[in-house]
Amino acid sequence: MTPSTALPTRSKAIMLYRSLLRAAKKMPTPNRQKFVIRKTRDEFRENKTLTDPEEIDFALRLADTNLDTVLIQAEHLTKLHNDPTYHNEV
Repeated sequence: MTPSTALPTRSKAIMLYRSLLRAAKKMPTPNRQKFVIRKTRDEFRENKTLTDPEEIDFALRLADTNLDTVLIQAEHLTKLHNDPTYHNEV
């Protein structure tokens, strides 16, 4: 990786990391919030030593997909959590 490509990759990684942590706060329960935060920290910690550009690109794309997934789940689960009829059926 050249110094010119390192900064955008690093910036993207930091942006995704922060976005995932913010998205975790949108989860409806503290357990789900903690799970997303723990998973995010663990995965970024595990991948911080990557040096192969293809592996780095894959890890960033996976993080981006995870962000989309967390945001969709947060929206869906919050709707369920706030629906009074849902709790009656369970």
